[in-house]
Amino acid sequence: MSAYTGRRAGDRRSFAVLDLDIATTRSGWLLTAMCLAYALAALCIAPYRYLHLAQSYAQPFAFFLPALLAAGLGLVALTFSRQNPTRFMLDTIRQRWLGAAPVILLFFLGITAFTTFKISMSDFVPFYADGMLAELDLGLHGADPWTWAHSVVPESVSAVVFFGYGYGWHVQWFGTLLFVAFWNNPAGRLRYLWALALTTILCGTVLATLLSSTGPIFHDQFYGGDRFGALRDALAQNGYAAPVHTYANYLLAAFESKRPELGGGISAMPSMHVAFATLNAFFLSGFGRRWAFAAWSFAAFILFGSVYTGWHYAVDGYLSVLVVSVLWYLTGRFVLPRASRDAAGMELPLPEPASQ
Repeated sequence: MSAYTGRRAGDRRSFAVLDLDIATTRSGWLLTAMCLAYALAALCIAPYRYLHLAQSYAQPFAFFLPALLAAGLGLVALTFSRQNPTRFMLDTIRQRWLGAAPVILLFFLGITAFTTFKISMSDFVPFYADGMLAELDLGLHGADPWTWAHSVVPESVSAVVFFGYGYGWHVQWFGTLLFVAFWNNPAGRLRYLWALALTTILCGTVLATLLSSTGPIFHDQFYGGDRFGALRDALAQNGYAAPVHTYANYLLAAFESKRPELGGGISAMPSMHVAFATLNAFFLSGFGRRWAFAAWSFAAFILFGSVYTGWHYAVDGYLSVLVVSVLWYLTGRFVLPRASRDAAGMELPLPEPASQ
């Protein structure tokens, strides 16, 4: 190859990197503005609720996220790095904290806004959609989907469903967010963060308000009758379902008292558990077939668990999968230009070797 051709190729690579930097900067600022506007809207609509929830979320963020970060970096170090695990964790934090801190801060503001809207949405649109959703479930499946779910999973195995849906989902959700925050791939992390923000706003606030619903577990308390009495009986007879009862009572008490409690708010359609699990499945699929199989298996498990535990109608999860699939496609197509998409290959956030 001639020197001239080499210079031309080098120039094209330089322009591609420059385009990526510009696109990342512009898209990043636009994303930041959207997240701040979302948080500001929640603060304006319900200032007391937002500020109270911000205080409530501060403690879990201060203790849970660092513990999860240490565990995740330790696992990455043992799996992929030849460095001492402690040295690897310190090097990664030292090199990446400046890029990770704004992501975590915006996530904190966003989840506080999400909960504020979730608690407030029934004030604007009272629950109304459950009858329609329950009948749609029945028409699509020939029976209430929870009855099938309980028939294929014996009580002895149901502990896995309750634990995975209640705790495993949180670990994957926060763990993936922390990974992206420290990830050294500007294009890839920006696409994920755009998809996460749009999923939270569109699914968690806009559609949840327009399709205001309680879910099967609260149906009879809010609408009367005994439509899901058999579901409540099935959960009451299951010795592993205690977390569901505890959290349901917590949400109901908070709703009746109008208190802005941590993780509060009653909303079924669409399912945010399924939405975030689906988003993470799309994202993790980029790391290879094993990651794709594990992530999509977990997403299917969460969809099943949302019905088994009684929190959601099956159609809640179906809509989440549809919306997130569209958002993932659109963020890949329009958030970044072609040069950025070409540069968005997956790589682990391994720090540069320390200088000797």
